[in-house]
Amino acid sequence: VACCRHGQKASPKRRGQGMNPRTVQQPRRRRKRPRWYGRVAHGMAITIPAAVVVRTLLAAAALCLIFVAVASAAAAAAAAALVDPATGIAFDDDLSGLPLFGVGCRRKGPIKVYSVGMYSDTSARSSVSSLSRSDKAGALSALREALKSSDTTTFILKMNFKVGAAKMADAIADSVAPRASDADAVETLKKLILDGVSAKGAATPGTVLRFDCWADGGVKVSVDGEEVGSAPGLSRAFCDVFLDDDGVSPAFRDSVVRNCCGVTSAPATATDSSAAQHSESKRSSHNPLHIHRKSHFRLPPLPYPYDALQPVISEKTLRAHHLKHNAKYVETVNELIDAGGAKLRGLSLVQMVKDGSLRKTDPALYNNAAQCWNHQFYWKCMAGAGGGGEPGGLLADSIRRDFGSFDNFRKEMVSASMRAFGSGWTWLGYDGRKGRLEVITTSGGGNPLSEDITPILAIDMWEHAYYLDYQERRIEYVNGFFDRLVNWKFAEKNMKHALGGGFVPDVMHQVSSSRVAIIGGDDFREMGEAQGNYHAIPAKLGPPVWDLVGDSVILAET
Repeated sequence: VACCRHGQKASPKRRGQGMNPRTVQQPRRRRKRPRWYGRVAHGMAITIPAAVVVRTLLAAAALCLIFVAVASAAAAAAAAALVDPATGIAFDDDLSGLPLFGVGCRRKGPIKVYSVGMYSDTSARSSVSSLSRSDKAGALSALREALKSSDTTTFILKMNFKVGAAKMADAIADSVAPRASDADAVETLKKLILDGVSAKGAATPGTVLRFDCWADGGVKVSVDGEEVGSAPGLSRAFCDVFLDDDGVSPAFRDSVVRNCCGVTSAPATATDSSAAQHSESKRSSHNPLHIHRKSHFRLPPLPYPYDALQPVISEKTLRAHHLKHNAKYVETVNELIDAGGAKLRGLSLVQMVKDGSLRKTDPALYNNAAQCWNHQFYWKCMAGAGGGGEPGGLLADSIRRDFGSFDNFRKEMVSASMRAFGSGWTWLGYDGRKGRLEVITTSGGGNPLSEDITPILAIDMWEHAYYLDYQERRIEYVNGFFDRLVNWKFAEKNMKHALGGGFVPDVMHQVSSSRVAIIGGDDFREMGEAQGNYHAIPAKLGPPVWDLVGDSVILAET
């Protein structure tokens, strides 16, 4: 037995001499130490591989960088977002250059259904920045008035509670209906929401519904980034759903007033001043009237309800044609213009269609621009009521002169439509060089304007215009067009324009991206006299000098 604390063994003599093993103090068990323990304790140096040290330091540095990045991202997110306190849902401070006005929760009893955020032009925000927050009703009224002149006002709805597609569509449509005068447009909006939400089953938490309200009255619907379509004439009513005295979210209205009112405007910078001077000089560069708008093209509303062309063209066909095919052409043109830069942003649809070099250098832009123009013309060629039959007036006389009779003209139009191979258009156009009307067929997005021929009438022979209703029976579609749909009043105006009588035809009123309804001829003269301006503008200007530019509309130059 070891009896010495210092580890010395007892001599054999002492071991067992009168000692009871039970009373002998047992030695303490020492913990097993690593080999280097004694060397460290005695100040001896030990060697650790350099690779271990380097790996340890790199790991520590990486952890520090990750921590800093996460903290910075969290701080940036907090600084760049406005959070709905009721749901904790955050909204970006900026949406494609549009500032955030406010956020709020839409409640249904105790249920927090969704959070809504609104974005619009800085000019609208500036119009209420100096107003007092205490006068909430006055501030919101002023804001609603300012939004009428905004190019785009966007509402983002972020779902916090699961709602079925039908219920979601009904809820929004029921809110818009009392504030709108067009019941058909409300039904269109309802169907768009239903279609968009149904594609994913239901509006589940995290679903994002976007509503872009445009200056021309249209409301574009998108669900989770996928565009569904547009409903005409509802932008003001949709804004009122959230901003008027009976708005669906009081918290949203409070947030808008809190964030937009009582704010001192920042002084204009030199850049702002320069931009303003440039804009002003550009505005006054044309005489007598020059109206500015942004340079992007937008889907124009139809001149009639979607069911107005039945039974020749069904509502299903017209919806798909307008909201999907026509809308896709517009979207593609905008994307190509953005990609092409400043050299393309000032061009009108007419300029792109007439540009022969563009057809060779950028056929995608040419074809999509031509399809935008063609469709806007085609919609006007049909009447929801009172269409079909035979024309009268100048056009009837010109048809008899150039084709012998109306029956001969119709037979030639039908025959040309049947001969058209693949997708294309059948046109009645006026060739000023020959001084006569001609029946023309074009393939793809072809347009008579590229040949300096003025379009009078058009029939869309692409399959998406008729296939859902007629399949391969194209002749029934063409005959139905002449029997019930053709808008001879519109064709007569185009004929007068082709001969130099009258002002810009109605179709040109909506072909530019400016979406300004141009008033021509007698109406324009009467408007000028009522305002005390333009007293001497005649109803007939001869061959009109006109153009439709991406960011402006020149009504007349003399």
